[in-house]
Amino acid sequence: MKTAVKSRICTAAVWLARIITGATFVISGWAKAIDPWGFIIKVEEYLTVWGLSFPREVVLTGCVTLACIEFCTGVMLATGSLKRFSAMTGLAMMAVMLPLTVYIYFADPVSDCGCFGDFIVISNGATLLKNIVLTALLVFLLIKGPLVRGLYPAPIQWLVITVTFAFPLWLSFVGYNVQPVVDFRPYKLGQPLFSEDSETQELYIYEKNGKRQTFTLDALPDSTWTFVDMEWTASAAERGFQILDKDGNDVGPELANADVPVLYLVIAEPDMQFLSRAHYVNRLNEYALAHGVEFVALVGATGSALDLWTELTRPRFPVYTVEDTALKQLVRGDGALVYVSGGFVRWKRTLQSMDISLSLTEDEGNIFETGVEAVDNGRLHSAALGIYIVSLIAIYMLSLSPRMLRLFVRRPKPDKGNAGESDTQFKKK
Repeated sequence: MKTAVKSRICTAAVWLARIITGATFVISGWAKAIDPWGFIIKVEEYLTVWGLSFPREVVLTGCVTLACIEFCTGVMLATGSLKRFSAMTGLAMMAVMLPLTVYIYFADPVSDCGCFGDFIVISNGATLLKNIVLTALLVFLLIKGPLVRGLYPAPIQWLVITVTFAFPLWLSFVGYNVQPVVDFRPYKLGQPLFSEDSETQELYIYEKNGKRQTFTLDALPDSTWTFVDMEWTASAAERGFQILDKDGNDVGPELANADVPVLYLVIAEPDMQFLSRAHYVNRLNEYALAHGVEFVALVGATGSALDLWTELTRPRFPVYTVEDTALKQLVRGDGALVYVSGGFVRWKRTLQSMDISLSLTEDEGNIFETGVEAVDNGRLHSAALGIYIVSLIAIYMLSLSPRMLRLFVRRPKPDKGNAGESDTQFKKK
């Protein structure tokens, strides 16, 4: 085979490997950066399985850092920037992730690895296969990648890295402090919180002679059977999560059929940190009621834990119990608000991101309907992504001009006799 043909095949193989590995790292880092709360939850699942515990701030810092590094590594690989360094960085991550996915595949401690967050959920077996292929491609890029020219010249690759690191960092900042700018979970913006076509039906579980059987309300057994428990039909489960009052009754249908808008306060993990916000939340309840909005708290606790939280916060609004996992799927944040109008989710925000004047004397109308913008409607992400892509294009256009490129090259001050020769050499390069 001729040398020229071999060179073309090698170049094509390198670029194919760059695109595959780069796209994988970019998607993985992007999904984690968009939803840092989801990544935190997944990491804490691992830590719980291993019997470890770290402060939330430490986990947050690690998650955001890893997401940014993954995204930057992917872009460097895909564009052929810092060829050896990017391949070595990818291999360093694989040196941790490949043994971890082998362990996950055989031990099965979690249902999925969380590599792509809620954006793409793949099995543990598929994750292991993915990491094996990525490792092989990265080894290939480490050997052959430096032989093939990248998209950006070396002098301006630091600009690419700078804007690339800023993009996922901004996504993480908004995703953690407000809400993910793209929502991959159920109960998305503009969708009903409860399904309209589902029927609420209770099933009653009775026991007799050690045998349990389920009955509907119109077909209960005789007195020789002993009542054990009550459950919901599958159609009721499709309606959404259960919202239970203190007696265990599901009040979801009543809230779903409410004629007035509802502002849900969501506390997935009630703790003592919420005490500092208790006064603000009660004030927010007064403000909502004054503007025709019902205020309801959904707390991920039951029994004594819920009683303690209620006693300490002294809420002046209805408090109901919801399974904490369902609340984390509904909205992100340790304290958050979900506004539902006409049965549809209008916006979701963390409590700390709300900046509303709670003046009850001025008639401002329903500020929840007009004064709070949703960040997960796609516009904010599209704008940020557009700015990032335009920045990469601008940097590429900059690299096409030798005169502009010369500004980024640090050259030693030439001797008088070699000044012209130095300029000529740079032009040739």
